[in-house]
Amino acid sequence: MIRTGIGCALLITVGCLLSGCASGPWPQYGERRPLVPHPTYKIGSPYTVKGVTYQPHVDLAYDETGLASWYGEAFNGQYTANGEVFDLNQLTAAHPTLPLPSIVEVVNLENNRALRVRVNDRGPFAGGRILDVSRRVADLLGFERAGTTRVRVRILKDESLEAEAAAERGIVSNGGGGLYAAAALPVPPPAQAAEAHQFLVQSPLYRMEIGPVATREEADRALNRMLQSGYTDAHIVIN
Repeated sequence: MIRTGIGCALLITVGCLLSGCASGPWPQYGERRPLVPHPTYKIGSPYTVKGVTYQPHVDLAYDETGLASWYGEAFNGQYTANGEVFDLNQLTAAHPTLPLPSIVEVVNLENNRALRVRVNDRGPFAGGRILDVSRRVADLLGFERAGTTRVRVRILKDESLEAEAAAERGIVSNGGGGLYAAAALPVPPPAQAAEAHQFLVQSPLYRMEIGPVATREEADRALNRMLQSGYTDAHIVIN
């Protein structure tokens, strides 16, 4: 991660108001005083890491597929690139160029789990990786043990603009929800493809949700039922 000195299906974050200087007694020798978050909206200037130059910019159509990894204890409690404080148990992520903060949907292409994540840091800087997520995100998306996974990362325009406006006021925007399985319309049989294509062109895309459910295991079972029913693009969403 890049540290500038100064971290959620789908969006779970903890709201933070910009506060003044911390009060209370001075810490004992060797004791670390908790950092005070001061979130800001940040794009940033071009920068170079390991010989690669990155150009941060606004991209409200961002939709990429690549490799995701995760980070945790080594950065826990440190400032992120936009002045928040990284918490490995929150649903956050690092991206090399997206504005900070941005809200993205991350789909684990290995198991079709999806999660709405707040991008508030810079990274990763390893070959082929497009996103570095918190340990909690890796856990919920099911790749904490593996360490990496193939993902699709898609920016959520309206949510990102709301997060931008909140950050400009020094606030980490809130979200919430439950765990559920979701799908768009199923892929039709080949004999119905032409007719279905015409229907889809003329009609809106409907989204079906089953839930909320209490556990990931229940969501996995619901996902399997939807896949078996023909909803081939179904995926789990953690809201």
